[in-house]
Amino acid sequence: MKTALSARLPIIRQMILTAVLGIVALISSLYVNAQNGVRSSDIKVLGTSNLHDWKMKAQSTSLSAKFDLKPGTNQLTELSALSFTMPVKGLKSDESLMDSRAYSTLKADKYEKIAFNMSSAVVTPGANNQYVVKATGNLTISGVTKPVTLVANGVVNPDKSITITGAQKIKMSEFGVKPPTFMLGALKVGDVVTVEYNLKFNG
Repeated sequence: MKTALSARLPIIRQMILTAVLGIVALISSLYVNAQNGVRSSDIKVLGTSNLHDWKMKAQSTSLSAKFDLKPGTNQLTELSALSFTMPVKGLKSDESLMDSRAYSTLKADKYEKIAFNMSSAVVTPGANNQYVVKATGNLTISGVTKPVTLVANGVVNPDKSITITGAQKIKMSEFGVKPPTFMLGALKVGDVVTVEYNLKFNG
């Protein structure tokens, strides 16, 4: 009896291992399929001063989103997840001096990233596969986290990729960031910046 059971143990272990690996593979497949990979992203930060406007562009970001389409159609039904992180020192302008001042103002050495994590979203359909997407979540800048609501335009393209565009005004002082002054106060930077984004996700 014991000899027969001992002989069967390797087979039983192999069956259990195969089942566990199958479950892990299935979960991994579901997770990958649940995410909409980023095909392209264009994010800019626009600001003002008493002398001239300025612009910085995000050179690197990490984006994750989960869009749901009605099966067999190009109809967007839900945005169930959205998050991004952006290295502060990944923001670049045309002037290195401006970059270094911006990093200092945003305390980039201590707080390296700007991040947004969505908590809820509402998708309102329009005509021609166009949508208004309203995503509410927490935005963290310079170590301070505040709730914000992003309102964007969404389009489901013929290949089922999804384009999201919008602009969000942010008052930097609400995140503990004091608008800097330069040249002994001759140049004063405005408190409000505008983040413009054009994102394209795989379907």
